[in-house]
Amino acid sequence: MKRYQAIFIGVVLATVVYYEHSFHTTVDEIQETVEETNTIVKQIRVTLDNTPYTLTNDYHCLASNIYWESRNQSLSGKLAVGQVVLNRVDSDRFPDTICNVVKQAKYYPSGNIDLHDCQFSWYCDGKSDIPLENEIRVYEQSFELAVKLVENRPVDFTEGATHYHSTKVNPYWSKSLTRVTRIDDHIFYRR
Repeated sequence: MKRYQAIFIGVVLATVVYYEHSFHTTVDEIQETVEETNTIVKQIRVTLDNTPYTLTNDYHCLASNIYWESRNQSLSGKLAVGQVVLNRVDSDRFPDTICNVVKQAKYYPSGNIDLHDCQFSWYCDGKSDIPLENEIRVYEQSFELAVKLVENRPVDFTEGATHYHSTKVNPYWSKSLTRVTRIDDHIFYRR
C-alpha cells in the first residue's frame, strides 16, 4: 500500500511541478507580449511627438488634410478623404508625393500663393494650419490614421476617387467627372 501511495504522491508532485512550470512559462510569455506591446506603443507615441509638425513630412501632410477636411466626419469619411490624396499620388495628373498633392496650388508670378485657389481649401485659406488647441486628440487620431493609410494601403472603397467636395457647394468641375459615392458631407468623384 505504501508503494501505491508513494507512486500516487510522485505523480501528484510531478503534475503540480509540470503545471507550475507551464503556468510560469505562460505568465512569462504574457509578460513579454505586454512589454513588447508597451514598447511599440511608446515608439508610436515618440514618433508622433518627435515628428516635427511641418508640411514637409508625408504623414503630417496627410494627417493635416484628413484633420482639416474631415475632422467632423465618420471614420469612413476620414478614410475616404485620405484615400483621395493617395489616389492623386498614384495618378499621372497630380504630383507624385503626398505633401505635393496636399499643397498643390496656383501661384502669382511673384511666387506668392494665390489664396483660395488650392486643391484643398484649408491649405490656402490664409488661416493657420496648426491644429486647434482643443482638438489635439482629433489631430493625433488623424495622424494615426494617416500612418495606417500610408503603410498599409487598405482597399480603396472610393473606387479610385481623385476629387470630392462638400455637399454645401456645387463646383463647376463636378459635371465633368463621374460621381462615385457620398460619404457623410462629401461627394466623391473620379475621371
